[in-house]
Amino acid sequence: MKRILLMLAAGVMLSASAAAAQNWSVTSPHSRTEFVVRATADDGLEYKVLYYEPHAKAITAVGWSRLGIVTKYSTDYTFKDWIVSDMTKTVSFVREDKSAGADVYTLVTGKRLANNDAYKQVSLTFKDDETARLLRLDVRAYDTGVAFRYGLPESSLQYHKLVAEKTSFDIGPGGTHWGQPYDFVTMYHPSYETIYSDRPTGTPVGEKEGTGWGFPSLFRQHGVWILLHEAGLDDTFQGSHLEPAAPGGVYTIAPPLQDEALGNGLNEPAATLPWTMPWRFMAISDKLADIVESNLVFDLSPPSKIADTSWIKPGLVGWNWWSDHSSGTDLGKLKAFIDLSAQMGWPYTLIDANWNLAGDHPMEDLVAYAKSKGVGLIFWYNSGGRHNYVSEQPRNLMDDRTIRRAEFAKLEKLGVKGVKVDFFQSDKQDIIRLYTEIMDDAAEFHLLCDFHGSTAQRGWQRTWPNLMSMEAVAGAEFYSFGSDVDYTHSAPRQNTILPFTRNVTGSMDYTPVDFSQNFTKRITTNAHEAALAVIFESGLQHLSDKPASYLSLPPDWRTYLSHVPTVWDETRLLVGTPGYEVVLARRSGSHWYVAGINGEDKTKVVKFSLPKQIGAKALQLYDDGKGGFASAWWTAGKGKTVEQTLLPYGGFAMIFGD
Repeated sequence: MKRILLMLAAGVMLSASAAAAQNWSVTSPHSRTEFVVRATADDGLEYKVLYYEPHAKAITAVGWSRLGIVTKYSTDYTFKDWIVSDMTKTVSFVREDKSAGADVYTLVTGKRLANNDAYKQVSLTFKDDETARLLRLDVRAYDTGVAFRYGLPESSLQYHKLVAEKTSFDIGPGGTHWGQPYDFVTMYHPSYETIYSDRPTGTPVGEKEGTGWGFPSLFRQHGVWILLHEAGLDDTFQGSHLEPAAPGGVYTIAPPLQDEALGNGLNEPAATLPWTMPWRFMAISDKLADIVESNLVFDLSPPSKIADTSWIKPGLVGWNWWSDHSSGTDLGKLKAFIDLSAQMGWPYTLIDANWNLAGDHPMEDLVAYAKSKGVGLIFWYNSGGRHNYVSEQPRNLMDDRTIRRAEFAKLEKLGVKGVKVDFFQSDKQDIIRLYTEIMDDAAEFHLLCDFHGSTAQRGWQRTWPNLMSMEAVAGAEFYSFGSDVDYTHSAPRQNTILPFTRNVTGSMDYTPVDFSQNFTKRITTNAHEAALAVIFESGLQHLSDKPASYLSLPPDWRTYLSHVPTVWDETRLLVGTPGYEVVLARRSGSHWYVAGINGEDKTKVVKFSLPKQIGAKALQLYDDGKGGFASAWWTAGKGKTVEQTLLPYGGFAMIFGD
């Protein structure tokens, strides 16, 4: 009896203590990051993020920033009388739950396959004082970053809508922001295809640039690097971005634009309860390498939905559209690209837009021809549908699930290896659902997926390992738009920003390695272009130049492009600054590839140390200063310290191994 009374007393003391608490925090396993939450009478829920340098005082990575959401729900299922629940200020603390764990998993494709990232977590439950609705705030602290998400934990078949989200990120003034404007709504946008650039933190998006800031965004502030993004997005929510203005360096969450998807669907996501919303996360470190090598976007995503992944085979892909936009309707030209893949030893060829106009039975003809050459085919589809009016074909086969599944069954029976689906042009919940349904159905019919005209990666490669890549980048296709001289001059600098931003968060289908000067004049060197096959990670790496360009390469260059991996066991940043230069080392099995590019119009020498596991001898591709394709065997000096000369907009690639 005495023991029971003591336990009851302890429970009362804990409840009273919890009820009185107005500050909560969680610290990472090795005390590198700390996420602090507070509740104030005036401002409601707020948070800040601290970063602890080794043997140094705390750095405020993110200052006090707002938390909270506003939802509404109908009690009679008529959706006429809505009850609004404002969980931004009028909330009372209910309970605190602490836990710890580790994200242990193996990816099928990416920059690091084996992952084991420990975290500590606190879940805080609050109650809206006016409606008695509960709000749960989950917070995680990793040694290389933090994350948080909202949840409505109660059970209800009534649909709840998100009216507004008040989340902000007080990065503060005086730093640098590397970001990508969120597109205007056009026939082809938004599609995350604006140019990444750098500017002072807090700089608003220009009126002619876009309507907000896209995810991911990179910041340098107070001596630390911060990469801001989201993960764990599913069909119960929408993709978010950041508002165009950030006064004082305070960035605020923004929903999709209502005009997206031709106005179809709402930019207010809805779901029944319980409802768990996406993680918002910040990879944080004083070392830029920790940002580049981060896999937080996958740590925070659900485990694989595919039990048997043995059929999923990443690889190099030949691509017809870049060098000849009209080639999709010509069987002879398409077969020439199949021949290219066969001769280069690439496992795949992509058959791009309007292939269905190439003959009476073009798919069957092309698949049979490709099988005779030992090449797998990937076919292009328009995702529309009512949500776009892009005319490229085939269309109206992806947006209706019954029709899509019949098409996928046909593809599987023929032996087609995958689909490229294009022109989504929205982050609304309806379109997020379309992505997830396509990946689900494609997995059932053993098809790889590649998305273009798409949103940015949000960790889906872990959940659906058949997702090989997504575009969401101003890639090499812009070279083929002959009047786009701005891209020509922006590309070298942007190429050195992408490894620190967009490509951190998942496979990126830039379609690199273009030696031709068919369209707008390219100012990058040949070695810069070759290096992009290593600098840019993509499960399906589309090499987009024409057959004559690749087949006429010198033997060393052709061997390199025949065998460069698209899956990496390990990735390391050796040296780099966004917008200036970057050198990466990537390992596939026992082979290491080291590549670097220069984003500036001047010769420079970069110095770096090779990983200890790398051998002392490598085949090196480099620029000879005359526009040629130079190569030589390279031997490491003492201590494996390298001094590499990069020509203006130049590059290099080194292959270590047997």
